[in-house]
Amino acid sequence: MPHNWINVGSEEQFPDGLHTVALGKQRVVIARLAGRLYAFDALCPHAQGPMEKSEIEGTIVSCPLHAWRYDLEKGGKELHGYRDLPTYEVRVTDGQVFLAIGS
Repeated sequence: MPHNWINVGSEEQFPDGLHTVALGKQRVVIARLAGRLYAFDALCPHAQGPMEKSEIEGTIVSCPLHAWRYDLEKGGKELHGYRDLPTYEVRVTDGQVFLAIGS
């Protein structure tokens, strides 16, 4: 299915670290980790913890509530086999950051 590519801002708006953007009622975290941009749900799938407050270790983000750990390099895979963190494809075109949302 085709994606809807949503412009979330210029690349300069997303320096190293975690940044939250609102897409309607949905919140998404844009992360620049190890020089690369990633995008994922702002709520942990376990207990709805605030993922923008995650601890960061390389490309792994840990929920601040119960320390569920998600590897962004592996598409948000939870390291212990629990529920994965929903992630979104990121594209940078002419200095603008786009996320693939839905179909």
